[in-house]
Amino acid sequence: MKPTFIHNLVNSHFEDPSLFVRIMREKRAFLFDIGNITKLHPGDLQKITDVFVTHTHIDHFIGFDTLLRALLRREIPLRVFGPSNIIDCVEGKLKGYMWNLIKEYPLRIEVFSVDGNSATSSCFYAENRFQRIDRGTSRFDGTLVKEPLFTIKALQLNHQVPCLAYSLEEEFHININKASLNDIGLPVGPWLSELKRAIRENRPGETELVVSDRRFFLRELREIATITRGQKISYVTDIAINNENIEKIIEFARGSDTFYCEAYFMDKDMDRALKRFHLTAKITGRIAREAGVGNLVAMHFSPKYREQDEKPEDEALREFRNQTS
Repeated sequence: MKPTFIHNLVNSHFEDPSLFVRIMREKRAFLFDIGNITKLHPGDLQKITDVFVTHTHIDHFIGFDTLLRALLRREIPLRVFGPSNIIDCVEGKLKGYMWNLIKEYPLRIEVFSVDGNSATSSCFYAENRFQRIDRGTSRFDGTLVKEPLFTIKALQLNHQVPCLAYSLEEEFHININKASLNDIGLPVGPWLSELKRAIRENRPGETELVVSDRRFFLRELREIATITRGQKISYVTDIAINNENIEKIIEFARGSDTFYCEAYFMDKDMDRALKRFHLTAKITGRIAREAGVGNLVAMHFSPKYREQDEKPEDEALREFRNQTS
């Protein structure tokens, strides 16, 4: 089964955290946290439509300027999601530059902040020199984005400051039966994306699709598609060690195919972890195990472990696999 989401960390485990997620067969990608993103190819930057910021410490937000510069001439809007201060922070970034020559530029930035049970939105358009336009506040039920293909949720946690965790979940996965495709004499091609879109949008069975100059009803083509469980990715970083945070994360990440989670300190440095409001690798491994995730990617390690033989990843995976030594 080919996955719908192709995902990888932008930087090494000791550098700024940032997760790049590309949607297969679509010119679209997401970015979870926006630290240093200079390693991303310009073509990848152009695909980014949505950015999900956990909090605005410099190593999670400094890459906003890089993305802004890359997208100034793009017509597709950029959406930015984050904690309660994200609108002010984006506005502050934009106010740091002169914009007297961009009136003809098409870029529009839509920003959404989450604060407990409410979400506030504001817009910044190049055509009016990125002057802030407030859109108001609405009730937030945990879901940030819901489309036929996927749902993205946010969970507010604590890092001494509010910090958001995110999950990306495919509604369901559609597999194409190649044998059935051959039986009706149809080729593999871009038309399969339209078929999948029609199924996800639950269009009527009488919907017509044209394939290789032949007309089919959607109900006829459904026979070549099999529905299976969708893919789930969770992303958590910079979280204080306390029971409330840990219990929330376990439930939030439950059943994830891949769980990206910070492991900033090792268990031997628990005192330091408590003072700096970060998880230890051992606790990260326990969270992943209790959440029943398929794969743990421990990330965002303290630089102090660079030259040590054992890394936080080793400790996290040992605990995840429930190994005693």
